Parts: sequence; C-alpha cells; structure tokens
Amino acid sequence: MALAAKLAKLAAGAALGAMLALPAAARDIKIGHFGTPGTPFDQGVEYFISQVDELSGGRMTVKNFPSGQLGNEAQQIGALQGGLQEMLITSSTNLIKYNELFQVIDLPFAFADDAATDKVLLGDLGKEMLAGLEGSGMLGLMYMDNGFRDLSNSKHAVESLADFDGLTFRVIGAPVFIDTFSALGANPVPMPFPEVYTALETGTVDGQDNPLLTVRDMNFYEVQDYLTTSKHAYSTLVMLVSQPWWNSLSDEDKGILQEAAGRTAVENRKVMRAAVAEAKAFLADEAGLTVSEFSPEALEEIRAAVAPVTEELLTDKTRPLYEKIQAVLAE
Repeated sequence: MALAAKLAKLAAGAALGAMLALPAAARDIKIGHFGTPGTPFDQGVEYFISQVDELSGGRMTVKNFPSGQLGNEAQQIGALQGGLQEMLITSSTNLIKYNELFQVIDLPFAFADDAATDKVLLGDLGKEMLAGLEGSGMLGLMYMDNGFRDLSNSKHAVESLADFDGLTFRVIGAPVFIDTFSALGANPVPMPFPEVYTALETGTVDGQDNPLLTVRDMNFYEVQDYLTTSKHAYSTLVMLVSQPWWNSLSDEDKGILQEAAGRTAVENRKVMRAAVAEAKAFLADEAGLTVSEFSPEALEEIRAAVAPVTEELLTDKTRPLYEKIQAVLAE
C-alpha cells in the first residue's frame, strides 16, 4: 500500500510538472465576444471550447466572456494586439481599418444566399482576407455566421424599389449602410443599437435592418408590422487570436486551435441557420408580421439602384478581390 501510494504521488507530481511546463497562455485562454449567453451564436462559442478541451485532452482551457465582459470592441482589439487577451470574436466591419479587404463583405447584395457566403468565406478567398490581418497584431482563424440582414417597418410591405420611397430606417453609422439606404430612396438614420426599440415604438424611425434573430430576440416585432427577407447585407464575425500570444504557442497547440475553429465553423452554421428558420416561422406565424420577399425582377432593379454604392466603395486594393469573388460565385 505504501509503495502504491508513493507511485501514485510520483505520477501526480509528474503530471503536474508537465502542466506547469506548458506556458500559462497555452493552458488558460480568454475568448471575448458580444453575443448574449445561451443564444445560438453563444452556443457556437461553447462548442469551440468543448472542441479545444477534447483535442487537447483537457490541458488547454478556454473561458467564455460573452456580452462584452472584457470591454468594447476597441478595448478588446487593443488587448489582443498587446498580448493581454488571447481571443476575440467580432464583426468583420470592425476590422476594416486593420484590413481593407473585409470591406467587400459589407457591400450591398454581395451574397445571394448562405451557399454563396460559404463558397467564398470557407474557401481560398476567405483565407486571403484573413491573411490581410498579418502585421495588425491579430490573426484570423475563421469566420462565424451571423446571418443576413433583413428589413422590417411599420408602414407598408416593401416588395420593390418604389416601396422604399420616404421610409425612414435606422442604420449602422457606417458609410456603406447610409449610402445603400439613400440609394434605395429611403431616409437612413444612424443610431446606436440600444436606442432602436424606443425609436421604432415612438415612430422616430419607421423601420430597421437586422438579422431575423435580432428582430425576434429584441422584440422588434412588437412595434413592427412588415418584414422583408431582403438579404441586402451579410453579417459575419471573425474569430481572432492575439499574434503575440499565438507566436508563443507550440505548433501542436496552434494545430489544436485551428482544428477546433474549423469544426466550429461547420457547427456554428448548422445552429445559426436552423435558428434563423425558427425565427422566421415565429415572426410570421406567432408574431403575425406580414412577410415579403423581392421577386427576381424587383431584385434586379434594386441591385441596379445600389450598384453605384459598390462602385464608389471599391478601391485599388479591394477591386481585384471583389472581381475574384464575382467570378467564383458565377461558376
């Protein structure tokens, strides 16, 4: 018994020594994001955590910090660049200043459907955009799906270009969104997200654009009557790692994180798309919104109206990538 106890103690000590021999950064990993706990997106983050645990045999631990607990976008990006935070998931829109190539994702009607987004973002062109972060203090592991932005309003069904005329929409305060709604004949009103419900309720704005999950989960359907599944803009998020921290990892640990990220990209899309389908059914059947979509003829006219926005926003750096994306999607 004494010998067995001694051997057990020696084994435990050896295991502890092996753990302590690992850099602390490889064992304890903070991942920040802005999703709400328990939502389909947050489920994807938890799935990533489980995959890292499985692939590392429990020696690498990722801790989930949702809802901006580690700070706002700028603060967390700064923490990544300084090596104070290991991982972050944030919108590609927030990264355009570090990598201009991400601008092509936000262009109006850049993608027709989920299959188109996967063809680009999960392929070589998606990798090309991620590679553009090199030198920013951050590296991109993969893209997480956040769904398409759709329209809702309280005035009338929007089924054609003419239906936009005179409507006031809350938009994100970025040129691409302001210019897109202006080109459609609507009145864009940039506004912080927390103010949107009250603005819709009081009639300060007639409508808004967000993924269907947001329309459901933020109860916008209570103060909106019409929904158009317009897919006018796609929303993706990038799973980022701190480059200083990444450089401190072994090749094995880098491989574990990359494999876990790849698995999560697939799982995230399954979960999010099932949730979007459920949200659409809820908004139509239980919330009672009138749901419309653009006919092929209406969509062609709308695309033509916003084409100058795309042309204006393309630069010498982004145009070649945009043209490659169009070629891939046309195949």
